[in-house]
Amino acid sequence: MDQVFQDEIDCKRILREITLLRLLKNSYIVNMVEILEPTDRENFDELYVVLDLAESDLKKLIKSNTFLDIPQVRRIIYNILLSLKYLHSQQVQVIHRDLKPANVLVNEDCSVRICDFGLARSIRSLENTESVL
Repeated sequence: MDQVFQDEIDCKRILREITLLRLLKNSYIVNMVEILEPTDRENFDELYVVLDLAESDLKKLIKSNTFLDIPQVRRIIYNILLSLKYLHSQQVQVIHRDLKPANVLVNEDCSVRICDFGLARSIRSLENTESVL
């Protein structure tokens, strides 16, 4: 993440995404492995966040020449639905707000992980405006 402090809105989105990724632990949600500590804590404008590796995303898969048979399509859709069920069933009840093919990471076994929580909101934060989320 480059120039993290240039725009206040972008900075809040990054903070929200990191906060949510720390709370959401599920095989259908991208896992934040670590945040690399800046070499100069006083003067940095880049933040390196290490996430799970995925083979592709759904947008690239749709645009490629790869043929998916019906069971594969069903599994991908089912896994997306399970990820949404997880998000909506948590104590913070997360609403992604930017779910699109590019934000659905896909592996060869048709497992999926939802990513990019920069626009996400939690029901708790909608009810309590003082919440960090």
